[in-house]
Amino acid sequence: METDIARTFAALNATNEAILYAKSPEELYGKVCDAAFSSGDYLATAIFLLEPQTGLLKFAAGCGGDLARLRRIDISIIANTPEGSGVCGQAFRDQKVCLSNDFLNDTRSLAWREGACNAHVGAAMGLPLICGGRSVGVFLVTRREAGSLDESIVTLFERIAANVSFALENFDHEASRKSGEQAMRRLNRMFGAISATNEAILRAKTEHELYQGVCDAAVHKGKSFATVILLADPDSHWLEPVAGTGEVIDLITQTRFSTDPDNVYGTGICGQAFRTRQPCINNDIPTSNGPGHQAARDTGIMACVAVPLTKFGSSVGVLMFFVGKVWAADEELIALMARIAENVSVALENFERAGEKARADAQKERLSRMFAALSATNEAIMRAKSRIEMFELVCEAAAIGGRFNSTSIALEKPGSDYLEMAAVAGPTAATARQLKVSASEALPEGRGLCGTAFPREGLHQQRSPRRTAKQRVLPDHSPRRGEIGRGVSIARRR
Repeated sequence: METDIARTFAALNATNEAILYAKSPEELYGKVCDAAFSSGDYLATAIFLLEPQTGLLKFAAGCGGDLARLRRIDISIIANTPEGSGVCGQAFRDQKVCLSNDFLNDTRSLAWREGACNAHVGAAMGLPLICGGRSVGVFLVTRREAGSLDESIVTLFERIAANVSFALENFDHEASRKSGEQAMRRLNRMFGAISATNEAILRAKTEHELYQGVCDAAVHKGKSFATVILLADPDSHWLEPVAGTGEVIDLITQTRFSTDPDNVYGTGICGQAFRTRQPCINNDIPTSNGPGHQAARDTGIMACVAVPLTKFGSSVGVLMFFVGKVWAADEELIALMARIAENVSVALENFERAGEKARADAQKERLSRMFAALSATNEAIMRAKSRIEMFELVCEAAAIGGRFNSTSIALEKPGSDYLEMAAVAGPTAATARQLKVSASEALPEGRGLCGTAFPREGLHQQRSPRRTAKQRVLPDHSPRRGEIGRGVSIARRR
């Protein structure tokens, strides 16, 4: 017995050494089982851990000749069940050692009686493993001889189990610390992405430049695997990629995305985010079914977050972040991704307002120029001393005021199917003078705008004989309409 106690103390010492040097709980479990098994005449030493959401204790590590059986057995933590009534289930629930020194004749062994008999299990002991006040597993010790687990051995194994529990709490604290540090790094990266996105919004001169800047910021600053922006095609239900960044972006953009819930390509998170205007998450792409998931699986990407892009309350596209599973499970990160999309949406609205203002300003400018051209034309008509001077002044006034490349007046030439350029002005006047213009529908040169605008005989016969505004302001000595001849005025702009 003294030898058994000495060996058990050696196992305790080896366990403490394992706690100091083990880099993971899995490594600790193996070393503890080896140390405990070598400390005496034990049939097996094994550690069983609770499998989440099953209520079962599953084999995690062990040493001895009975491991093949222990790997197969079912041990439950639920009371009043055959599999939950043994020393392990009771030790897990009560959080204290549970001993059976006559295991084959103990009613608690009924669920495993046949296997235990074949393995010659005489005594068994379950010791709880506790972390953070909760049972997480059980340390099982078995021996061949019934009654061989005395108080001194039980006490020493209780200390071993307590030390293992202490080590598990240290591992848990360290994991929490590392997880917190990693979460903080992820948040810092996403804040960096937001900052870079805002800078891209300030610097972007066009919407496409904005889209690419956002994707670059999410990948280079936010460290997502890939980021892509898809916009809705106004004439269909498809979402088309307009910008993207990441090594696997080519594979991602090969698939199709739809906004239509009845279309197979619209059932994924992209279509859902577009329709609901809420962030949508797929945190397990490898097990998902649907279009585009095969490309993601081929790249090793595990999760994706889709956030809507809106303009004045309506969805216009989707911003997709391809990230790791931990990222997709972090609500703070999802909120930051949504904020990036909101900032982009605000920028899109600003682009729209700026575009409307620019179009309105351009329209005002065009109207102002045309009013200036009209005023200059009227003044030219009043000042002209001859019809040629009037034509030249009118063309020059229109070209300067309206900023046309050229303005021309072409008159009917007696005996010819072609019109004669009476006056031309503007930067491209030399080229305009060389143009051939006809009033005849029989000629190609007469089927254009000038030929169409040229007054036909039938049209003259239907018109009222009253004079036009230009004729009324001509001086009395100017030739009348019949003397001037018919013609057209031509204005050209790029």
